Amino acid sequence: LEQLCSISDTVRIKSGAWDVSPTGGTASNLFIYTTLHHVKYCLPTGDTGTIRTLDNPVYATRVSKDELFCLDREARSRVLTIDCTEAKFKLALANKKYGQVMHMVKHSRLCGRAIVAYLQSKGFPEVALHFVRDPQTRFRLALACGNIEAAMESAFALEQQQGSDGKARDVWGELGAEA
Repeated sequence: LEQLCSISDTVRIKSGAWDVSPTGGTASNLFIYTTLHHVKYCLPTGDTGTIRTLDNPVYATRVSKDELFCLDREARSRVLTIDCTEAKFKLALANKKYGQVMHMVKHSRLCGRAIVAYLQSKGFPEVALHFVRDPQTRFRLALACGNIEAAMESAFALEQQQGSDGKARDVWGELGAEA
């Protein structure tokens, strides 16, 4: 056996299972685990996240597609629906499967500041650019990834929003320095 990563959680880990679906599986290294109140995921990069909250503790026996097969405290078999989109997105990003990443950007419900911050922290501002509509944030991301055209579009939008005051001139100055 090979240790892929080591994590610690604030609450004791109850159980865990590898995702064995064709898009998950040990080949993709998606590990799903449970704590007293949550179903969480872990990636070989050490990234973890919460998938869902639990009313009662369960013990994972298998994960396939978006289903967690588990036992409850009375040893009854249960199947819980889980949404592993965020985990699979981060896994595809870590594995440099950019086609899959862009497909998920366009067709899934991934959004929010957390995903944008994650993408920036991992060095993918060009992917984060697809999530953002705010002109100021788009401008910063466009500059970070060297996308001058997107930065110009955002600068125009900011100029229309703010008028030709000092802030708009600052944006154009930054853009000129970057170009």
